[in-house]
Amino acid sequence: RLYILYRDGARNSYLSRVHRRTTAAAMTLTQRLTLLFWGLLHIFGLVSACIYKYGTSPDSLAPPHGGTHWDHGLNGDDWIGVDAVGNPWTCSSGIRQSPINLPATQSLELNGDTLSRNLRTSWNYPTIHSNGSNVEVINNGHAIQIEWLSPYAADVQIVVPARQSNSTSVTAVLGMQQGEQSTTVRATPTQFHFHTISEHLIMGKHYPLELHIVHKITDLPACTSGCYSVTSVLFELTDVGDNSLLDSIWAAMPMREGQINFMPAGTEIRLGELLPHINVRDYMAYEGSLTTPPCTEGLLWHVMVHPQKISRAQWTKYKTAVSFKDCAFKNATSTAGHRHHRHHHHRRMLLADEGPVGNPQDYTCTVAAYGFNYRSSQQAYGRAVKLARA
Repeated sequence: RLYILYRDGARNSYLSRVHRRTTAAAMTLTQRLTLLFWGLLHIFGLVSACIYKYGTSPDSLAPPHGGTHWDHGLNGDDWIGVDAVGNPWTCSSGIRQSPINLPATQSLELNGDTLSRNLRTSWNYPTIHSNGSNVEVINNGHAIQIEWLSPYAADVQIVVPARQSNSTSVTAVLGMQQGEQSTTVRATPTQFHFHTISEHLIMGKHYPLELHIVHKITDLPACTSGCYSVTSVLFELTDVGDNSLLDSIWAAMPMREGQINFMPAGTEIRLGELLPHINVRDYMAYEGSLTTPPCTEGLLWHVMVHPQKISRAQWTKYKTAVSFKDCAFKNATSTAGHRHHRHHHHRRMLLADEGPVGNPQDYTCTVAAYGFNYRSSQQAYGRAVKLARA
């Protein structure tokens, strides 16, 4: 059994090693010749294998962005960097980071950590209709993301105190009491995207997929430049069949990093139905952050308690879209060509914040392994988590 060792796409050595259970004495002539053949190819640079994490593929069509390059390779544990204007991320320094491991709903009820009915957030997502050029499904190298280019008349209302100051945040509802004078502010959805596996856990349990609907709030004095709230829906596996609510998105899902597909005219996204039914729309709310750089804090999170369904085939397709890629330089017909490939890979992996090197069209990439795009659970540091019952 043959193993060839690589590090960051470069060869560690020419020597491929035989499985420990196969001794030299037991090797057949064919095995010896096979080892010799692969060893000689490896020495003279006639074979190479470059495996790229999701977000680093050299055939990516994504435009370069300022700031430090990042990916999900270490699930966010290495996220130390700056944004496009040089401001440091808060991913490693913040104390209200997301995602977190959420407690059992029963324990929240026993402790009185609940929101009364008049403090609940309300959601009204109309169906999103595509005319062929107004709904984009994007593989941005970090997630599969859906954006709309035409007005969307959603109505999401978050409760805040009636009396507000410049320090009143969108998370103020977490400290409000039943009967307290209140009003609401509108949260406007801007996009939604998916993560596998789920970023939030409930009682230590991950789910196969998590949906994040991102909202912007500008009605509060403290939010004139924009505050954010995210609504999360977890998905559990089903053997019954595909979830039809995902069909139109999955059909348009790009497999190549940086690719943008328009949903065909006449298709639709019933976003409101992706939330649990209103009769079982229990959720847990807490103050957290973006789960990707710059990991900005001060967000109001709503994590739905009751999961939606996803089939194994749908989950497999998503894992393929965020997969590890085996990429080859198209003109690598000589040792020089492979040396170019290895040099590009080295810069891509180690100096990724400098931006892509070379032409994406010079590479052919195939799926090497299913991928993931989730951040590890973060410490709660005693943060309040509130349960809101339907």
